[in-house]
Amino acid sequence: MATSFQVSSDLLPSSGHTPTFSAAGLGTVLASSFDANLLANRSRFPFLTRGRTLLLVADFGGHHQKQHFDTYTFLILDLAKNQEWLAQQRRFRNAILPNRRRMSFKALNDGMRRQALVPFMQAAAGIEGYLAQFAISKAGEALFTGRAEDEVGAQLLKRWKPSVQERLLRVLHLSAFLLSGLSSPGQDVLWIIDEDDIAANVNLLTDLTQLFMRVMTSYFSHSLGHIRCSTTGIADDGSLVLEDLAAIADLTTGARRTRYRVCQ
Repeated sequence: MATSFQVSSDLLPSSGHTPTFSAAGLGTVLASSFDANLLANRSRFPFLTRGRTLLLVADFGGHHQKQHFDTYTFLILDLAKNQEWLAQQRRFRNAILPNRRRMSFKALNDGMRRQALVPFMQAAAGIEGYLAQFAISKAGEALFTGRAEDEVGAQLLKRWKPSVQERLLRVLHLSAFLLSGLSSPGQDVLWIIDEDDIAANVNLLTDLTQLFMRVMTSYFSHSLGHIRCSTTGIADDGSLVLEDLAAIADLTTGARRTRYRVCQ
């Protein structure tokens, strides 16, 4: 269900868990390459000491008809392991971008935001976490066309318009796949989205959480703690931390979208 945002400094005891991505679902195509990436960076997240809360922020692009790819960007990090970035974010908000201006790719025509972009991204480079982006060609077929095996999940899915359901399922399955390899047993997960079509109100967020949990069961071999879904607006505690983390994903999505336009 929806939740307010709180920073926890708690660390989990070592579980001996070896990070590995699920080979179920979308993992049949993605797991081997993502596992190879993890093994090449054993000294980094997610092999280090883990925090109590794992945060996943999702952003999407490609809605415009002239764009040839749908893009899905995910930023995953332990809140407790990023206290330095949180301190930098407070300084950034006080000194460089006050008045609750939101960083976003579409708003970079604003002079103050453009001046703030470099220090904003320099701070983002210090985040201990994982940034993943997927680009899916619009020329291909839908990924989820068959009848849902889970009737309860199928009923939950009907809460969304047919035009939104495919995008929603892509987001949930990609999120579940990433969390299968980047989460640790016992971690709480806070899943943040800023998308009106998918999370328009608190009631829809409650159903989204239930649907997400059903999707996750097919990807996970270990148990998590609490799973919560919210939006940047609902979970905002006044610090704009979630807004700024979502902006990192948004800027990555926008930059990739621009690259596609240049290359085509």
